[in-house]
Amino acid sequence: MNEVEVTKVKNLWGSTEGTWRTAEWRRWLQHPKVQERINILVTGDAQKDRYQYFLDHYRPTRFGRRIRAKRALTLGCGHGEFERGLAKYDFAEIHEGVDIADGAVAEATRLAKAEGLDHLRYRVADLNTIRLPECTYDVVFGISAVHHVANLEHLFREVLLSLKPGGYFMLDEFVGPSQFQWPDEQVAIINEQLDKLPVEFKYAISHPEIIKGCVWRHTLEEMNAADPSEAIRSGEIVQLLPGYFDIVEFRGYGGTLLHLLLDEIAGHFLPEDPRGMEYLHSFFALEDQMIASGKFQHDFAFVIARRKPTRVQKVLGRTAAYAVTKTRAILRANALRS
Repeated sequence: MNEVEVTKVKNLWGSTEGTWRTAEWRRWLQHPKVQERINILVTGDAQKDRYQYFLDHYRPTRFGRRIRAKRALTLGCGHGEFERGLAKYDFAEIHEGVDIADGAVAEATRLAKAEGLDHLRYRVADLNTIRLPECTYDVVFGISAVHHVANLEHLFREVLLSLKPGGYFMLDEFVGPSQFQWPDEQVAIINEQLDKLPVEFKYAISHPEIIKGCVWRHTLEEMNAADPSEAIRSGEIVQLLPGYFDIVEFRGYGGTLLHLLLDEIAGHFLPEDPRGMEYLHSFFALEDQMIASGKFQHDFAFVIARRKPTRVQKVLGRTAAYAVTKTRAILRANALRS
């Protein structure tokens, strides 16, 4: 991105306007029944979310006991909700967060201090150009941020080098078409479902005087004018990841239909309303059929990747590999300073 585009992204995501801060269910991911569906697709348990799943299965252990990670990093931390949430589980001794938006970093810092969470540390950084310390992190998180990165190759290499041997890269991301260039058939199916809905389900939550009409694919010019970082290379994330990491788990959780269909109207499908639930479950079934047909892919995915083992790790084990890798990183840093 050029300087003007970077400023636009900073301003958008530095304010609350660029985030989903509302008690109303405007977006598909805000609906509790959608979250239960995602939980089942990712964890197999409607009551266990994907982050709890990560804690249960991938938290560091020593002698069979779970311990705190020494150091963790969140890419695109926003206002710091994720880090503050993990702090309740005593997850890390130090948890850093980086974001391109100065306003978001300032707010994350303020909220962490207000809660006495001194181990949460934030700084401004552009993920397209970021430099990370080598062999430092036990876990790096990418939560709805990596799909805003144009220079994926640079970011993935930096994350790879920053992880300790055996360290994890956990992503919860939009991995659908780049810049939301949805296929015609996908858009057509979404509009068919909208046409079938009674009008009372189609009033926009944020503007009740507006009835949601058909959805359409925005042009690249329109996408760049609104947010030049939005899904800039999202369609390449899954393809590129294996070149840098071992993929431990890939759990797609749809969004192929629900993301656009429920936008601005999710709050009308109330759990206590049988008719609303009938429509919602029919959407769930149709999205499953779309993906099972092979014509469409999951537009959202939960991915657990791991730093590929080095030769030293394969021969001597993770502890020895960490010592060797860390020593090399220190020597390289000293050489650069001298």
